[in-house]
Amino acid sequence: MSRAGASQGPARAGAPAENVVTEPSPLRNTRFRVFAAGNLVNNIGESVYATALPLLAYRLTGALSVMSLLAAAVPIAMLLAPSLGTVADRWGPRVLVVPGLLLQAAAALGMNVLLLAGVDSTAALFCCALLVAVGAAAYRTGWMTGVPGMFPEFPVRARGMLNSGFFATTLIGPLVVTASLTFIGYTGLLWLNLATFFAPILVWALGVHPPRAARQSGSGTQWKMSEGWRAVTQDRRLSEMLVVQVVLNIACGAGLNSLLVFALGRSWHLSGDAVGLALTVMNACMLVGNLLVAQRTRLRPWTALALGMTARAGSLLLLAVAPSFPVFLIAMAVGALGQGAVLSTVVMMRVKYLPGAVLGRASGLMWLITGAASLLSPVLTPLFDRLAGSSLTFLLLGIATCGAVGHLCRSRAHWAEKPTSTTV
Repeated sequence: MSRAGASQGPARAGAPAENVVTEPSPLRNTRFRVFAAGNLVNNIGESVYATALPLLAYRLTGALSVMSLLAAAVPIAMLLAPSLGTVADRWGPRVLVVPGLLLQAAAALGMNVLLLAGVDSTAALFCCALLVAVGAAAYRTGWMTGVPGMFPEFPVRARGMLNSGFFATTLIGPLVVTASLTFIGYTGLLWLNLATFFAPILVWALGVHPPRAARQSGSGTQWKMSEGWRAVTQDRRLSEMLVVQVVLNIACGAGLNSLLVFALGRSWHLSGDAVGLALTVMNACMLVGNLLVAQRTRLRPWTALALGMTARAGSLLLLAVAPSFPVFLIAMAVGALGQGAVLSTVVMMRVKYLPGAVLGRASGLMWLITGAASLLSPVLTPLFDRLAGSSLTFLLLGIATCGAVGHLCRSRAHWAEKPTSTTV
């Protein structure tokens, strides 16, 4: 069955037609609802863990270096993404799902036992955190590459919907920490995270999991990483999308979030609670932008990318010259809305345009590239702020994002409607 799985819309006169896809809503499917529920519970646990662990590390050690070391476990684990993608392509995504979850659970259990025993060794905590991150990378690679096989009737919208669920948990997780910390403490929150690993395992036991892959013959040389890279570079839409995502991750990653927090406190003199509320509004707008793309029956990737990046670029330019706090907050909200739309489009495009035979390897390589770009954000943005100040930094980031918008506009002809060869 074609992964597009639907009819193509009519071309607009005078412009190349986008390759659009029409799929039914995943929420009407019971198997998808069961899978999404298990995935949502697991993601809430991940969000709770990501919030509680650095706070616990600070309480135990009082050292920013320890917090940074534990945070580095996730990008380090992402270095395995291409290799995990190769495993998914060769032996099927199901071989990664449950083993990844069990590795996470075992490592989280080890961390909790060490903390109960009063062991606060930085090396021991980092080893546990790294194993949790590796297990998470394996699990995510498994289910993300398994979506087309599990839901062949609506693979693109299913992937977009699950991505929206992830954005929702970034709001839910910190709220759970705030509401529960007084009653169960940091270690209780880590035990709560451990319990959430078993929700996807229960979903698996109910029969909702990637199908068994057909037995593959041939030598290991047939599973070259270059095949995944070739799939990305041969489709200009994917390569141009990758350029846009790299620019977005550098200009609007963790470094921008830190700069916004700094500007809210220094320039607008907000209290800690008020800054948290402003960031919550921004994250909610990012979720809305994500849903605006994921909930549409037709995916128009060029339009979504162009509008989203335009909103993100305009917001950065407005942040640079905002004359009042309401204008600054509006700029934050509009930028988050556009960024949410772009991120939703990106994950849906991978499912729509990448051939099933190389989905794991191609996705792994793209995750590696975009992850490396994300690491540049907290390095470059503070450097620019130190050299030029916040306003000029916002301006520079806005100009860089405008460059991505210009790149999309120049490449409009490459998005003309054409048949897709991806199948499941």
